[in-house]
Amino acid sequence: MKFFSTVSKTAMAMSIGAALLSGGCDPSKEELEKTKDQLSKALSEKDQLKGQVTTMQTSMDAMKKDLDESKAKLAEAEKKVAECAAPAAAPVDPKAAAKPASKGKPAPKVAPQGAKTDAAAPIGTEKNPVKTSAGPAGGL
Repeated sequence: MKFFSTVSKTAMAMSIGAALLSGGCDPSKEELEKTKDQLSKALSEKDQLKGQVTTMQTSMDAMKKDLDESKAKLAEAEKKVAECAAPAAAPVDPKAAAKPASKGKPAPKVAPQGAKTDAAAPIGTEKNPVKTSAGPAGGL
């Protein structure tokens, strides 16, 4: 009978052990599945963010190219302005300035310095004469 008692104890221990092992794995198996889901969500989010970074980098490169082109156009325009301003600022030849005006046109009337003008009077009259300037643009 000892044999039967030993076998039955062994069988009982094995069945209890199997029940504990199978019951003990379920919570950790659920936790493993949750962790796998979280990992897959994190990986998909990482891929989306990587795509956004690539798109933004491409956009930023295009903007840098446009900025460089705009800077080049600005530099070219400033160079042209400097070229146009240089001849206008050139000194006037005193001999050419001393020559009298052509005989066909009368010289425009210029208000004498310190003379009082009447802004209400019509332009071009003695009370409100036309002011001329001999600037670089020829009076414009």
